[in-house]
Amino acid sequence: MLIEYDGTDFSGWQRQPEARTVQGDIETVLEKLCICRIAITGSGRTDAGVHALGQVAHADVGIDKLERIKAGLPAMLPEDIAVVKVEEAPSSFHARFQAVSRLYRYRIEKSKHPLRNRYSHILTLSRELDTSDMQKAAERSTGINDWMAMAKEGSDNSDWIVNVENASVIEDDSGWTFLIRANRFLRGMVRIWVGTLVKIGSGAAQPELITELLESKDRDRAGVSLPGKGLTLMEVKYN
Repeated sequence: MLIEYDGTDFSGWQRQPEARTVQGDIETVLEKLCICRIAITGSGRTDAGVHALGQVAHADVGIDKLERIKAGLPAMLPEDIAVVKVEEAPSSFHARFQAVSRLYRYRIEKSKHPLRNRYSHILTLSRELDTSDMQKAAERSTGINDWMAMAKEGSDNSDWIVNVENASVIEDDSGWTFLIRANRFLRGMVRIWVGTLVKIGSGAAQPELITELLESKDRDRAGVSLPGKGLTLMEVKYN
C-alpha cells in the first residue's frame, strides 16, 4: 500500500489504545472489509502531527480479498488518509525491513500563511537565517555516523548508526525546505537535526557543530526539537 495522510489529528502512525492513529484507522477499515483482524506494517513510525506523501505498508491477506481491498479501502477511509495504490507483492516483502532509504522534508515559513499552517513551522526571527551556513552544516551530516546526539531518548534502538545519503537546505521567498535521505531514521531525529541547523543559521553556532555532535554524542549541545507539523515523509525506496 502507498499511503498519504495529513497527520494533524493523529497521535502518530502506530496503533495506540484510546488514541487515533493512522495504522489504527486503516486496520479498522480492513477489518470491516475482510470480516477479520488484519495487521499492517509501515515502513516507519511517524510521530504525532507528522504527515506523509509516500508512506508504504504491507499486510498479509488471502488473494481472494485483494480486489475487495483495492476497491473498498480507498473509499472507506476518512478524509485525512488516502491509500493511493494497492498491489500484490511477493510473500517475502516487508515494508520496514526491506526499505533501503527514506526521504523526509521539513518546511519552515518566515511568516504566517493560513493555507500552509498545518504543514509547516512558522519561525519569527529578528534576523534572517544564514542559508549558506545551514547548507554547509547539512553537508556535514552525510555519511555513516552515530546520531545519538540528535535523537530522542526512550526508543528501542540497539544502536544509533545512520547512513545519510544526502541532505540539503533550499531557501525561497517565503521560507526554507530541509531535505534528508537516509537508510533509517531514529525517533525525533529530523526535527532535532533541523532545530540544530536553525541554531547554526541564527548565528548561535558554526556549521562545525554538526560534526562535533556526531563525534561527541552530546545531546545537550544540539538544537531544540521543532514541531511535528512541519515534517513530511516524502518517499520510501526499495531495491
